[in-house]
Amino acid sequence: MRERRVKGERDKGNLFVVAVIVLSFAVTLGLSFIFSGKGFLSLAGVFDKESTRSFYAVAVGGYGDMTLARNSAELIKSRGGAGYVRSETKDGIENIEIIFAVYKDKTPAEKVLETLGDHTAYIKEITVKESSYSWCEGDLKQAVKEAMTYFDLTFDKLFEVSNSLNDNTLSVGDAKTQIRVLYTHIEDIKSAFYQNTQKETKPQITEIKLALITALALLDGIEYGSVASTCSSIRYALVQVVFCYQSLMTTV
Repeated sequence: MRERRVKGERDKGNLFVVAVIVLSFAVTLGLSFIFSGKGFLSLAGVFDKESTRSFYAVAVGGYGDMTLARNSAELIKSRGGAGYVRSETKDGIENIEIIFAVYKDKTPAEKVLETLGDHTAYIKEITVKESSYSWCEGDLKQAVKEAMTYFDLTFDKLFEVSNSLNDNTLSVGDAKTQIRVLYTHIEDIKSAFYQNTQKETKPQITEIKLALITALALLDGIEYGSVASTCSSIRYALVQVVFCYQSLMTTV
């Protein structure tokens, strides 16, 4: 009987020691995560998931012929839409779609979808990977982050100007002026980035430089004519900016 009691006490003692070790390990690991800025949620895998942001395009698809899609796109452009034709192949099946416009938030995209009255139209979510820029640090990381502000500056201004044109609250001349100001701003960002990274050879730096050059080319390529055609050209450039940004973020 005494041996059984001693054995029970020994087992309890062993369990206590194990519990203390486990608790000590958990506390130590937890503190390391806290001081690293992640916390216990990261341990559970919550923060290990890839961070993304989404954009929402109003589109219509189902075209089996590129010529037909492009003809339809011209009609959309004449009404001020982007008329951006895009082809995707999934599971060996090609889907040709036309994008009317792109938005940062889903709610305005849904409202536009309702006004179209086209049962074939839908909202296409465009997912973009967000980067922590872990491949750089210090002054270089700061330079990269400053350069990457080009995207939201470009998106927001093109979105604002195209909507103002569509609402007849902005003239084509004023739209052109605002976009030229934006062009100068992006040019300044590009020049600063080139200056701050002139000795860098990382491929990510090259990709960001190409993105800045592309953004400038898209702004420079906007065509100004009637209100509808100007609005269409701006929205077309806006869609291109989003897809270029999506591609860029897969590399940086």
